[in-house]
Amino acid sequence: MKKFITPQWRKIFTQKGLDFDALWRMDLEPLDEPNVGRGRGGWSSVSFLSLQLPDGHEKRLILKRQKNHFSRTLCHPFRGIPTFKKEISNILRYKRLDIPALEPVFYEDRYDSNGIQAILITEYLEGYIPLDELINSYQEQGWPERAVRNRLIKALASPVRKLHEKGFQHNCLYPRHLFIRQTDQEIRVRVIDLEKNKRRPLGNKRRVRDLESLHRRTGGFTRSDRLRFLNAYCGIKRLDKNAKRLFRQIIKQNRKKNRI
Repeated sequence: MKKFITPQWRKIFTQKGLDFDALWRMDLEPLDEPNVGRGRGGWSSVSFLSLQLPDGHEKRLILKRQKNHFSRTLCHPFRGIPTFKKEISNILRYKRLDIPALEPVFYEDRYDSNGIQAILITEYLEGYIPLDELINSYQEQGWPERAVRNRLIKALASPVRKLHEKGFQHNCLYPRHLFIRQTDQEIRVRVIDLEKNKRRPLGNKRRVRDLESLHRRTGGFTRSDRLRFLNAYCGIKRLDKNAKRLFRQIIKQNRKKNRI
C-alpha cells in the first residue's frame, strides 16, 4: 500500500488542498521529541492537526511524519518498510476484525533523492486517556469503589482477549498504549501503537508476552484485581486449570524479567 484515505475524509482533504506535499510542509509543533534512527538519517515526529469540518465543528487529528524510518518484516528482512506502512496495515486489519484501535484517516509514502518519506494520519481519541495516566490519578486521588474497578478490568480484558483470539501479538502492550474513555454508562478501551504488532497464530507465547508486559507495568492493581482480569480475559467466572497455568507462566516470565 502506497496510499490510503478514508472515504469520509477524501472530500474534506480535497477541498482544503491537503495532499502529501501540503501535509509534509506544514509547520506544526511536535508533541514530543522526534524519534531518530532506524535508517540513514531516519526520524519520525508526531503533531496535532486541527481541521474545520463542513458543519463548522473542529476536528483534531494526529499527524505523523517520518523519513527513512524502517521496520523489518518477514517479506522485507533487510531494508524493511516504512514503520507507518506497517502501522496503517495493522490499524486497517484491526478495524476489519472489529478490534478497537485507532480510526484511520490518511496514509501515503513517496521516494525522494534522499530516501523515503511517509505520512500517517489518524483521528484524535477525544475523551480518552492512557491507562498509565488513569492509574497515576487513582494513586494520587484514591482508587474508585470495587464496582468501578471491576468494570474497568472487564473493559481492559476485552480487546486484549480479542486480539489474541485473532492470532495477534501486540508486542508492546504497555498501559500507555491502552486508551480509556469512562462515562456513567460504559467504559471503552482502544489499543494504539500497532507498529510492532505481529501475526502469531500458534502457541501460547503471544499471550504470555503481552500479559506479562501489562502485568509488570500496572502498579496499583491488587492480586485480586489481576485475577479478576484473568477471569475476564479467559471468559470464566472462576480460575480453572488452564487459567491457573497461564497465571503461573505470567508470574514466571515476570520474575525472569525482573532478574535481567
